[in-house]
Amino acid sequence: MAPEERGPVRLTIVDDNPFLRGPDGRVQPRAATFHRFAEAVVRTGHFGRARYVIPVSEPGPGDAIETRPTIDERLLEVVPSEPFDGAADYLRRLPVMWARNLPTLIRTIRAEHLVWIKVPGSNGPLAAYCCAAVGVRRFTYIVGSVREVVAASGRGGAQGLAAGVAAALHDASTKVLAATSPHVRLGPELFTSAVDSDELEAASAARSARSAAGRASDDPIRLVWAGRVAPEKGLIELVEALTLLLARGRRIELDILGEGPERERLEARTRILGVASSVRWRGHIADRSAYLAALGEGDLFVLPSRTEGMPKALVEAMGLGLPAIATAVGGVPAMAGDGERLRLVPPGAATTLSNAIADLLDSTGEMDRLAVRGAAWARDHRAAAQAARLVDRLRESFPALPWRPSGTGPGAG
Repeated sequence: MAPEERGPVRLTIVDDNPFLRGPDGRVQPRAATFHRFAEAVVRTGHFGRARYVIPVSEPGPGDAIETRPTIDERLLEVVPSEPFDGAADYLRRLPVMWARNLPTLIRTIRAEHLVWIKVPGSNGPLAAYCCAAVGVRRFTYIVGSVREVVAASGRGGAQGLAAGVAAALHDASTKVLAATSPHVRLGPELFTSAVDSDELEAASAARSARSAAGRASDDPIRLVWAGRVAPEKGLIELVEALTLLLARGRRIELDILGEGPERERLEARTRILGVASSVRWRGHIADRSAYLAALGEGDLFVLPSRTEGMPKALVEAMGLGLPAIATAVGGVPAMAGDGERLRLVPPGAATTLSNAIADLLDSTGEMDRLAVRGAAWARDHRAAAQAARLVDRLRESFPALPWRPSGTGPGAG
């Protein structure tokens, strides 16, 4: 299909998630799903085709490239910016990155009405400077704190120092941008969501069909986790909790959906603890339908993170009707609704986590109640609903822009 025309409000979105250029010239996300939410916002706000500034790199030997389109090019026009690889590379290449990205950003936003800047992000301060230089309005979208992630990762040595410096720069620039423009800090009512209604309905129906078919007497209980396999996600505690549950004679397995730098260490840990055969590594599942189907195979979703913002994987699991246990960090307690929608545990405590899992598995009624209440909340926070909330916020913050009346234009309804 041909790209849509630009809408009455011309929008540029500045993101920091890394993308790869495929053999056909199209760009593919490494793992992130923010672009799906951006598409929902563009569609809901009748922006036509927005410009989407993202770091794009050439694929390395180990990078898998999906051949199917993952960005709706009718809604997002990709504007490649300079890539970087980790905190140390970010610091080393920062002057070069900004020198190369400056003309790109100026050229991209010069004639725009509004620039939506997602922070923390490598181009956040530069994009703000460019907005000031050419007189374009900007909106700051704060998704979290880099300092908190670095602190939870436990990095040391030169790598930890570089990460700490990069975190300080990111968080300092976030404060400046928030103080100098309309902004939103993500919370329980407004956060990034990639949950699509049709995908969710299909995956939920498949899960319900499996439940109706019943469980074989020798089928193990299946715990499931999804996300980026990184130190701050607390997967070490989850593996140790699994070990304790198996030691008590529980028939239980763990599915891990995702990839990341911590996988090798975690696999070694499962072998040391003697539980490797009870862990299924599903890897990163790029196809959304297949990912949600794999997520829906679980009996209980467990999120043992040491730090979080508003975790998308938890929202997706709840939307599928999985009861959930998560650590009381970041925005998770607000999602829990005083324990009505999911069960909370403290971070970093494998024994407490294993006890909470065992208690919940032994309470079928509580599992069912959490599943129903969690699903109702998550379904009210699907991508379309969250996009509408953000568009309302943008309209309130920038009433002088040439907005279409609500409920009119392409994609209305």
